[in-house]
Amino acid sequence: MKSYRKLAVVVGAMALLSGAPHAFAEETAQMVQESVSPALSYAYESTAYGYRIRCPKQPAFVIPAVELDGHEGEVLIFENEDYYIKHAWIIHVNAFSEDSVPNLNAISPEESVELLKGIMDSNGYEGIMLINLTEDNKAIFATTAKEIEIDEDGDGTPDATARADSQMAVLFFRGTNGSRYGLELIDNPELRDASVAAFLSGARSMQAVP
Repeated sequence: MKSYRKLAVVVGAMALLSGAPHAFAEETAQMVQESVSPALSYAYESTAYGYRIRCPKQPAFVIPAVELDGHEGEVLIFENEDYYIKHAWIIHVNAFSEDSVPNLNAISPEESVELLKGIMDSNGYEGIMLINLTEDNKAIFATTAKEIEIDEDGDGTPDATARADSQMAVLFFRGTNGSRYGLELIDNPELRDASVAAFLSGARSMQAVP
């Protein structure tokens, strides 16, 4: 899923910065907004990319993200069956260019609506929100769609539907040192509320290290 690439082109308690979330089911939006930080027992530190993040447990494997999607970062694999990834966090660094995404902490409600609409229209997302990742740092949260309409003949009108085997949750935000992070949650076969809550909690814990 190349959401960070498309994002660049388009451009604690969880709380909405602006209006209603785009196309999220009410129960999903409520779950994200009211997410309670679970205990994360393991602190993973990346010497390659200079960050520390708390995880629900020690990753069974850590592989370069380039092996999965061709981009800079790491994949923290918590559960797998052979080559099938059941539960993992993908952590992209330099996930978007500096000028492609505005300062989410200073954006107006009107600007946020336009930003989210643009991202929603150009990505295969089921829903998207601007949230307070921490009390003083906002993030874009989205989930990929189960079904995506496809224009097979290029006439501008969808004429087929592709169904994904699973969904992913994604986050885009800037770190305290200005790092531009893109995080993705793999949770197969279905996204679980507990996994999303841990994913958000892990993102809140991210710190740059020398």
